[in-house]
Amino acid sequence: MIRRALETPLFDPSVNETIRTAVPDPLRPIVEAVTHLGDPATVLVVALGFAWIGSSRERGARVLAVALVAFAVTNGLKGVFVLERPVEQLAFAADDYGGYAFPSGHALGAAAVYGAVAIAAEWSRPRRRYAVAGLLIVLVALSRVVLGVHYVGDVVAGAAIGIGIAVGVLWLPTIDPGRLFALAGAFAAISYATPARAFMPATVGAALGAVGAWYALERRPTRLEGSHSAFGLAALAMVAVRLLSTTQGIHWSLELGGYAIAVAVAVASALGPHRTPE
Repeated sequence: MIRRALETPLFDPSVNETIRTAVPDPLRPIVEAVTHLGDPATVLVVALGFAWIGSSRERGARVLAVALVAFAVTNGLKGVFVLERPVEQLAFAADDYGGYAFPSGHALGAAAVYGAVAIAAEWSRPRRRYAVAGLLIVLVALSRVVLGVHYVGDVVAGAAIGIGIAVGVLWLPTIDPGRLFALAGAFAAISYATPARAFMPATVGAALGAVGAWYALERRPTRLEGSHSAFGLAALAMVAVRLLSTTQGIHWSLELGGYAIAVAVAVASALGPHRTPE
């Protein structure tokens, strides 16, 4: 019903066809591979990586909060709108691609995290950071349209919402990052009551791990031995959990637990008051 009310080129399957045709055949596999830059595990690792290398613990925590809020909002909105993907209207799209279309979670997550990094970072010039972030966001959004799993309107809305989340979270300095982690997890858990549940395990698991590590470090600042190795293993674990979830269909509780443990270790490594130099 909602999509019928939005009968514009943004939700027209023929626009997907036109955009896909405009991409040269040799470049299509590359464009389609770029979609993984918007995977939940990827943007989560990027957010934690920024927290690791950034000079400000507070800014690092806020970029992570941006990622978690983005996941929670994605899950909630998909569950509210429950709009189908265009796969049935597009011959080139994968028939078995599950989940709902609006908004695009990949575009939303990429816009939120890459936008947040561009805003919060201190290296290079702001204009250059924004240009790089903008390019990544456009590529991820384009890949979703080329794959045929989203309409143009899905990715445009996702990108706009993601940027709004990045700006909003980074410009709310009075809210403790730990509370933002908890709010994101709670919102994602509540959205489990809706039909859209794809982002729930990752969001709740990551939020639990982040909240636990954040407040544990505040109560007892400790030196984390081998923090470089621990962070690297945690990042690999997140990617592995994502792969197992998409290829093997592991139970949601295992996915939730995997993200919780991996994110807790990564947060302790990246945001701990004391880190062991290696």
